[in-house]
Amino acid sequence: MDTDHSLLKIAQESRGLAFDMVAKANSGHLGLPLGCSDCFAVLFGKFLRYLPNNPRWINRDRFVLSAGHGSALLYTYLHLSGYTITLEDLKQFRQLNSCTPGHPEFGVTPGVEATTGPLGQGIGNVVGIALSQKKMAAQFNTEQHTIFDNCVVCLCGEGCLQEGVGQEGVALAGLWKLDNLILIYDCNKITLDAPANISQCESVRTKFEAMGWDVFEVDGHNIDAIEETLNACRGRTGKPHLIIMQTVIGKGLVIEGTAKAHGPAGIKEQVAFKEKLGLPIDQSFYISEKTYQFFEKHRNQLQKAYRNWSEIFEIWSKANPQKADLLVQKKKLSHGFFESLPKPSQQAVATRVCAGDILNVCAHELPHLLTGSADLFESVKNYIKEGNDFSAENYTGKNLFFGIREHAMGAILNGIAYDGFFRPSGSTFFVFSDYLKPALRVAALSHLPIIYFFSHDSIAVGEDGPTHQPIEQLAGLRSMPNVHVFRPADTDETIACFELALKRNEGPSVLVLSRQNLPELPLESTEKRQKALKGAYSVKQEEKFLERILIATGSEVALALQVAERLGSNTRVVSMPSCEVFLQQDPVYQESILPASCTQRIAIEAGSSQPWYRFVGLKGLVIGIDSFGKSAPSSNLAESFKLTVDEVLDKIISFK
Repeated sequence: MDTDHSLLKIAQESRGLAFDMVAKANSGHLGLPLGCSDCFAVLFGKFLRYLPNNPRWINRDRFVLSAGHGSALLYTYLHLSGYTITLEDLKQFRQLNSCTPGHPEFGVTPGVEATTGPLGQGIGNVVGIALSQKKMAAQFNTEQHTIFDNCVVCLCGEGCLQEGVGQEGVALAGLWKLDNLILIYDCNKITLDAPANISQCESVRTKFEAMGWDVFEVDGHNIDAIEETLNACRGRTGKPHLIIMQTVIGKGLVIEGTAKAHGPAGIKEQVAFKEKLGLPIDQSFYISEKTYQFFEKHRNQLQKAYRNWSEIFEIWSKANPQKADLLVQKKKLSHGFFESLPKPSQQAVATRVCAGDILNVCAHELPHLLTGSADLFESVKNYIKEGNDFSAENYTGKNLFFGIREHAMGAILNGIAYDGFFRPSGSTFFVFSDYLKPALRVAALSHLPIIYFFSHDSIAVGEDGPTHQPIEQLAGLRSMPNVHVFRPADTDETIACFELALKRNEGPSVLVLSRQNLPELPLESTEKRQKALKGAYSVKQEEKFLERILIATGSEVALALQVAERLGSNTRVVSMPSCEVFLQQDPVYQESILPASCTQRIAIEAGSSQPWYRFVGLKGLVIGIDSFGKSAPSSNLAESFKLTVDEVLDKIISFK
C-alpha cells in the first residue's frame, strides 16, 4: 500500500533526523531512535489521536516515553506531527534553555506528557494516567454519550522493566484491570553495558500474564504488523496490554545490535549510515516535502475526528450541566474555609490525626481530591471516609490501596497529577519516604502539586527502633528544590500547613506528622493559624529586651516553650513549621522574627542538625540528633538523646 510505503519512508527519514540531532549535539542516544522509528511512524502517523494545536485536549491519547533517553525520536515526531517544535528546535537538542532537553520534561516541550529519564518512572506514570482516565470515564461518561474513550501508550525498554518501580506499577495495572493502557516493550535484548541476558533471565510474557495482562509479540520493524497489533489493543478487554516488540538497537549502524549502539558512538558512521538509508549525505536535518504533506493530511483527519467529538461533547454538556461545570472548572473551597474550621480542644492530639480529619473535611467539599497509601491508611489516618475504595469494580473510588509499594505510589501519583484533573495525595511512614524519593524528586522538577502525608516523624516512634526512626529525612527533603516541607506542632499549625499545601500548585508539599499526641500551643487559635501561614512566627515573645531565640518545629516546640520558661522572660520561642515558606517571606518579616541583632540562637529538632545552621549561624547552637536512633520506649529515647527540658537547658546555659 502507498500509505505503508510512506510510513516506511517516514521511518527512514526520522532515523536520519534523530541521527543529525545527536551528531550535532555530540551527545545523546542513537540506539532507541534508530531501533524504534518504525513503531513511532505508526504511532504518530496512524494510531494515536492527538491535536497539535490543542495539546491538552481532554480525550487525546496519551503517549509517554518511559525510556526517556530516546528523546531525539520523540522530538522528531512531535515536530513532524505539527506541535510547536521547529526544525531549529531540533538543531538545539540538548542545548541550554532549548525546548528539546536531553530527556523529556513536562511543561518544557509541547506534547510531552511526563518527565522521564529515570528508568521505570514512566511506567508508573502511565499507570497513574490510565487510572485517572478510568476515573474520568466512570465519573463523566453517560449511557447516551461517551466523552472519554482514549488510550494511554507507553514505550519502555529492558531498563524500565528491570527497575523495581516498573514492576510495582505493572502489578497494580493488572490488579486494577486498566485496559486503556498499552505498554510497548522495546525488546532489543541490550542494556547499556552488555547483552540483557547478562542481567536477566525471566520470561517477560509469563510474568505479565501472571499479573493479569494481555500479551502480544510483534516484529518491531514490520509496520503492518505493528499497526495491526496496536489496533487490537485499543479495545476494552478487561486487561492492560503488553506488546513485546522485537527490535534491533541502533538499526542501520555497523554496530547495530550491540551495547555500543546505545549511546552516541555511532555518529562517526554518519555518511555510511545515510547512504545505507538512501538519505542525502550533503544535507543535515533532511525531511522530504512528502513527509510533511503526509502529516498535514493526517492532522486534517485528526481535526475532523475532533470536530465529531466536540459535537458529542456539546450535546453531553447541555444534557449534563452539573457534570460539565465540574469538568470545565474544578470546585474550589469557599473564602475563609480554613478559618471557619472548629477551634481545637485543649486535649493533646497527634498531628497525623489532625491532618486526616482536615483531609476528610476538604474532600467533602472538593470531589477531585484523591488519597492513597502504601498499606498504612490505618496508621497515617489519611483515608477519606466517604470516598469509597478505588478498584477494578469501582473506578469512582477516592481511596487508592497501593499495597507495600511506595516507589510505584510516588510514580502513580505523578501520573495522576500530570493528567491534571484529580488532586492526588499519598502516605507512608516518614522514614520510608526514601523509597519514593526518586518519584518525589521528579514531581518537584515537574512542578506537580502532590501532597504527601508522612507520619511517625521522629525517634518518638520508640520501640520499633532505628530502622523506623527518621533522622536525616527532614534535612534531605528540605534540601530538594521546589519541595515545601511542613512539620506542624499542633492542630492549628496542621490546619495552616494543610491550607498552604492544598493551595500550592507549583510543586509537591510534604506534611511530616507525629505519631504521638502533641499539646496545643498557647496562642489564640485564629491568630496562631494566621501566623503559621508565614512559615515561622513567635509563639512566645520576650517581655523586655531580647537575649536569645529558640527555634523549633513539630513536637520540639512544646519542649522549647518549657525550656524558655526556665530561661526567663528575655527568651523568644519561634515555631517554624516550614523553612521554605518562611524564606519566601519579605526581608522585613524575616527580620521581625529572627532579628540580626540577636546572635544567640538555638535550634531544637529531633533530627539532623545540618539544615539549622542557616538560621542560627555558625556560632549558633543546634540541638538535634546526628546518629541513628535506638529501640526503646520514646520517653527513654528522649533522655538518651538529651532532648529533655533539663538536658536542653544545660546545653543552652553551657553554650552561653
